Amino acid sequence: MSIVILDRPGRPLLPYPQWLDAAPVLLTGRPESSVDGTGYGGLRYLTGLGFAAAETAVRDLAARGQITAIVAVDPADQVRAGGLRDLLGLPGQSRDAALPLADPVAARALLRRAGIPVVRRAGVRRVCDLYWYAHRWGYPLLVRRRRAPGRPVVAELRDEPGLRAFAAGRLPEDPSLVPDLTVESPVGGARHRGPGIAVTDAALALLPDTPGHPRAVEAVRTATGDWLIDTVHYDPRGASTRAAVRAQAALPAVAQEAAR
Repeated sequence: MSIVILDRPGRPLLPYPQWLDAAPVLLTGRPESSVDGTGYGGLRYLTGLGFAAAETAVRDLAARGQITAIVAVDPADQVRAGGLRDLLGLPGQSRDAALPLADPVAARALLRRAGIPVVRRAGVRRVCDLYWYAHRWGYPLLVRRRRAPGRPVVAELRDEPGLRAFAAGRLPEDPSLVPDLTVESPVGGARHRGPGIAVTDAALALLPDTPGHPRAVEAVRTATGDWLIDTVHYDPRGASTRAAVRAQAALPAVAQEAAR
């Protein structure tokens, strides 16, 4: 019986064996020289922790014995972990529950279906998508990375010449090539994070609330005074990281955390 950890470089390696009171199996994209394997029941080094490598490793572990839980702290691994839980019939956050917290386009679609007002945002697959949304929404438009941490802006398109210049240098003509980008109509008003206003309360009520996966919701106010949901994402800062790790592993909170 094993708890499997999906770990990627970019932040300090958490003390999983101490937090879980167990000897988990670590699947990591870190270099072997940087990992202290003390306390782990197994170590697998996966270059880049790519989906295929992680899925193959988890399937192999499942074939050898029972996996009881999959833990993934990094937001980039939430959908992957959810899909693997679905595949193996494990408890915890599913892929469908993880997707709106990882993909702003999926989040917007979910909220719009429920009648919750959201910032205008769409995925970009090819050059003509930008022209379509420029015609539909007007300028300016913001182009962002779709799934990168913080969703950085890669271009601000103020007019058609700017759009043409960006498309010529950054977007493929071939519709089979799918860039990791979104386009949106920017809103620059006051912002509200968390519960306390109608739209964020409605979004939090709609989104799955899975133990170990704290959520963050932020709204922005338009020039006419309306509130729109802007961002919905997994927020590891929203709770004790140790508590989140234990919850994902289906373990009870430690005494001092349970008393909060």
